[in-house]
Amino acid sequence: MYNVIIWKDNDNEDMHVFEKKPTFKDLYPLLNCDTIEIQKGYTDEHKTFDMYCDEESKLKNTTYPNKRATKAWYAWQERTNRQCLPGDYISGSVAIVKKQKFKLKDNYINLNEMPDYVTVKSWSV
Repeated sequence: MYNVIIWKDNDNEDMHVFEKKPTFKDLYPLLNCDTIEIQKGYTDEHKTFDMYCDEESKLKNTTYPNKRATKAWYAWQERTNRQCLPGDYISGSVAIVKKQKFKLKDNYINLNEMPDYVTVKSWSV
């Protein structure tokens, strides 16, 4: 099972659960895009992680920064002694894919209601 966390550019967050590791085809509708690029990010909670971004987000009408993703991107650059162009930022929503670390119990999947991803009803650590 995999969690897909969506950091939206309006500071909201969504989470989706997939039975198998999601592909780009699974991520396109969640990010509302046709082309994905991968950037690195860092937070204390997630450590170093991949951020799946809309590669063409700055060419669309929403050209303001995704503050949370940009902050994680800058933190990763600082930790790895890298740098971007001055003033650069990440725009649009980003997806973070995380493998779940717990085992699921019986009767947790309802594929009739959620055909694209599964719903977690109960789990155990």
